[in-house]
Amino acid sequence: MEERRHFRTRGGNQPLTTLGLVDPDRLALFRYGVITWIDKDGFPFSVATDFILSENGEILLKKPSVPATMTGGRVGVLFNHITGIPTGGYTDRRYMLVWGTVSEDKGFLKLRPEEVSEWDEKILPFDKLCAAAVPQGKRYLESIQPSIDA
Repeated sequence: MEERRHFRTRGGNQPLTTLGLVDPDRLALFRYGVITWIDKDGFPFSVATDFILSENGEILLKKPSVPATMTGGRVGVLFNHITGIPTGGYTDRRYMLVWGTVSEDKGFLKLRPEEVSEWDEKILPFDKLCAAAVPQGKRYLESIQPSIDA
């Protein structure tokens, strides 16, 4: 079974396809992204927007209609999908979270990825995802226990 990954870039201004950071085929499965950034007053702000993949693998986000001061700053872009089941519950759950910076590019915001995390239940079922997270959660709880005891 294929495991999903969490990578950091090697830096520089290389196209996504050479970085191996974002799989364009998997990203193409999403219809929109949600951009999140910290505004000039220090508050988090999120807005959904459309995106396209350029021929050389760049992620170009449609500029939101709301006034935004995110250019040059760090942003998170969440691409996600979920299908509701009429009788209750969900299926076909997947997401890709890309952290990086954006710059203006011909009416779009070009996303320069720095970190990626993703999950697709067709590759890693939800119960196995939860089981894989147990050691990380346990380490986190052990690390904060001294402050809880204080």
